[in-house]
Amino acid sequence: MKEIKYLIPYVIFTSFSYYFAKNGVEQVSPSLFMGIRYLLSGLILLPFAKKLRITKNIILLAIMTSTSTAFWAYGLLYVSPAESAVLSYSMPIFSLPIAFLMVSERPSKVEIIGIVIGFTGVIIYGIPLMKGFTIFGAVLTISNAVFWASFTVFYRKLKEEDPFSTNAMQFLIGSLFLFALVPLDPSHNFSLSFAVDVIWMATLGGALQFILWNFMVKISAVNRITVLAFAVPIFTTILGVILSHEIPSGLAIAGVIIMFTGIFVSRLKGGISIVRETSG
Repeated sequence: MKEIKYLIPYVIFTSFSYYFAKNGVEQVSPSLFMGIRYLLSGLILLPFAKKLRITKNIILLAIMTSTSTAFWAYGLLYVSPAESAVLSYSMPIFSLPIAFLMVSERPSKVEIIGIVIGFTGVIIYGIPLMKGFTIFGAVLTISNAVFWASFTVFYRKLKEEDPFSTNAMQFLIGSLFLFALVPLDPSHNFSLSFAVDVIWMATLGGALQFILWNFMVKISAVNRITVLAFAVPIFTTILGVILSHEIPSGLAIAGVIIMFTGIFVSRLKGGISIVRETSG
């Protein structure tokens, strides 16, 4: 597994990012926190960009990525990092029907079976969350997965573009959309802890996470990398047990197993998994 040297730090950085993001959005408004993250990530990627252009497709991409991030960040106010990771990584389940609608790619019977199995797992996992504001957070996080799937498919239209230029611009433009939401929730409590959170999310959990992902997809099949990346919610759940003593319920464990089984089945014959990760 030649990609293992990139996969291990990717899984570690991404898994810890759920905890840094959770802590960050509890100190300042999610839109402000993620706006700063996007701005810094875009600036970090600028030196690697070959050609900077603002096109209609880049703007659409920025809208989808920033919307995905906003749903994820606000969802973190109500669900744990482990719950957020599992629900977010339901993304491949939604990528298949979205690919049919967006780029007219028909899912195979195997892929449809995988979708049904996977979505059943999401429902089972969500049963313990159906109470109070937790269910609201779960809905927001699943909405994040839908938009993540949308911009994953949309990337297919931009596959000939320089990925560093594309993502530098979408991060910078996306930061404007996120900052535009700040007046709706201007709460903030800037501190040393906040600084650590946002620096992590812009570097190891932002720009570097993107670079590691791109290195992996260059040296290995994307379908293979997509499946391997599901180590993220598994490791995040383990971190929850260690750091927060959050023991998953039997239903949650069953839901995770069924969901990932569905995702694996949907990937048996390929499917839409052209993923170039740029954000949470």
